[in-house]
Formats: sequence, structure tokens, C-alpha cells
Amino acid sequence: MTSPHAAPAPRDRLVAAAEQQFRRFGYRRATVDDITKQAGTGKGSLYLHFDSKESVYLAVIEASLERFVERATAALHAEGTVPRRLTALVGATAEHYGADELLRASLLGESHLVDGRPAQLAADIQRGRIRGLLADILEEGRADGSVRADVDSDTTAAVLFEMGWGVVRAGIEGSGGVPLDVTLAALNDIVGRGIRAGRG
Repeated sequence: MTSPHAAPAPRDRLVAAAEQQFRRFGYRRATVDDITKQAGTGKGSLYLHFDSKESVYLAVIEASLERFVERATAALHAEGTVPRRLTALVGATAEHYGADELLRASLLGESHLVDGRPAQLAADIQRGRIRGLLADILEEGRADGSVRADVDSDTTAAVLFEMGWGVVRAGIEGSGGVPLDVTLAALNDIVGRGIRAGRG
């Protein structure tokens, strides 16, 4: 059994060091040498766990995404109707992504931190995980009768992700012209009426 005070494993040290380097310098400027120096390991250790800098970057994104998924899961499993929980997810997403520049970069295309193939791969990871959460909560709503039985959970999750991300992006960038809380209330009303079973 590992002691709670044991030093982090080499892979964890590398991911933590890489996150610091990517946040500080962006994907292009951060080097494998910088990452391994920060982690206190050699290049051999990095290539034992990862096959490239891109792989390290994706591991950093996945670690940051896991922190968001914990918050998202809590929002989706809180009290209230499915539409209200979906709106709570959008709010949690706006707050988390507003504070996490690295996680946001690939979805917003902030090329000073990352662009090209790494950004696309990171965006795909994020879309897949969040859509999966949305599909799960829609299935839960179909099972308990609060969501229409004819709603296709996977397709609806994809649409909700894009709608929700548009709202979040506008809120983060301040480009929507409408306060985020007002937009969220409207989204809740639109989504709620659209997917709710029975009369809304």
C-alpha cells in the first residue's frame, strides 16, 4: 500500500510539469527538455510513458478535463429536473472553462497556446466526454419519464453540446450582448420545453 505522503509517480510528475510548461509557454514553445527538467526526470523517463510531446499534451488535457468532469457530474446529478440540471452543467462549464485557459484553448482555437492537430485531438476528447455525460442524463430522464421517450439521447447530446458551448463561449468572451445568467435562463426554457415529457 502506498503511503499518502509518497512522492508522485514519474508519469504524474511529468504530467504536472508539462501542464506548468504548456500553461506558461504554450504548446509550441514548451519543449521536452523543459518538461523533463521541471519534473526532475530525464528524456528516457518521458518516452517510457509517452511517445511524443503531443501525447504528453493530451494527457495534460485529459487530467484537466477529469477535474471538470467531476464538477459536471455533480451538476448533472443534483436535485431538480433534467432541463434544470443541464442548465446547471452549462453554468459549471462557463465557470470552469472561464478559469482554465489551457483546457479552453483547443475549443476556442486560442493559437497562442495550441493549434493544429493537438488542438483538434484535445477538442475531440472534450466533446466526446461531455456528450457522453449529456447522453447519460438524457437517458436517465427518459427512464424516469421526465424526458420525451422519442428523444434520441446521442443526437440530442451532440446538439445540446454545441448549443451549450456556444452560450458558454459567448459568456466567456463577453460577445453575446446578453448577460450569461439571462442566456442560461432562456436556454433552460427552450431546452426544457423541447425535451420535457407531457405538457411544459
